Amino acid sequence: MQKYEWRKSEKKLYLPKIKPEVVDVEEMQFITISGEGNPNSPAFTGYIEALYATAYAIKMTLKNLKSTPQGYVDYTV
Repeated sequence: MQKYEWRKSEKKLYLPKIKPEVVDVEEMQFITISGEGNPNSPAFTGYIEALYATAYAIKMTLKNLKSTPQGYVDYTV
């Protein structure tokens, strides 16, 4: 199974040039958290830990199935 490496595949989105440019962003699915406040707060740290744990659990569950779902591609958390 090939791994999807977003840093390499989506350079225009994640590694922008110094000069501003317009980019088209295709529809994608993400796991997100909503809120506002200080990113240095303990609450924010907890949210990020939960987000990472959820993404990693999904990744490992799908990766370890005997038959992965159609269209599944391994990804970097």
